[in-house]
Amino acid sequence: KGISGNDVRHRTLASVVYAVPGHKQRFVNWVLGGWKTGVIASAQSGAAFTVTNNTNDTNVFAAGGIRANLVGDPFSGERSIARWFNTAAFAAPAPFRFGNSARGLLRGPGIRNIDLSLSKSFPVTERWKTEFRGEFFNLLNHTNFGQPGASRGTPVFGVISSAREPRRVQLAIRVTF
Repeated sequence: KGISGNDVRHRTLASVVYAVPGHKQRFVNWVLGGWKTGVIASAQSGAAFTVTNNTNDTNVFAAGGIRANLVGDPFSGERSIARWFNTAAFAAPAPFRFGNSARGLLRGPGIRNIDLSLSKSFPVTERWKTEFRGEFFNLLNHTNFGQPGASRGTPVFGVISSAREPRRVQLAIRVTF
C-alpha cells in the first residue's frame, strides 16, 4: 500500500484565447483584424517516486530493484540538482529481507510551463484565406527537471540528470478555401 507514481497533489491549468474584433474599414481590418492569440499556463507539484535498492537479495523475485531500508531522514539537508534528497537516509536491506521504506515516499521536481500561439488571418478573396501562425512551447524556456535517480547503489542515485523539452518554436502558413 502506498502512493502511486502517478500521484500529483497540486495541479493548475489556465487557458485564454483572444481574437481581435474586425473593423468596418477594409484596409484597417486587413492590418489590425484577424489576429488571434492563445495562452496555456500550467503548474504542478512533483510526482511521487520510490527509492529502490540496486540489487535484489531476497531470493524470491526475478532480478530487479526492491525497496531500500529507510535509516534516516530523507528530507534533511540542502536540496539541489546534484542531491535532490538525503541519499544517506537509505541503506541496503539485509540478505533475504525486504526494505522498509514506503512506496512513493519522495517527490520529484514540479513543472511550470507557458505555451503561446499567435496567428494572423488575411482574406485573399471571399473564399480564400491565408493564416500565418506561430506557436511557442515553453515560452519562457523554464527548465523543468526530470525525476532524480531512485536506485540506490547507482552513480546517479539522488541526482537529477534529465530535463523536459526546452523552448520550441513552430511557424506555419495555412491556406483555406
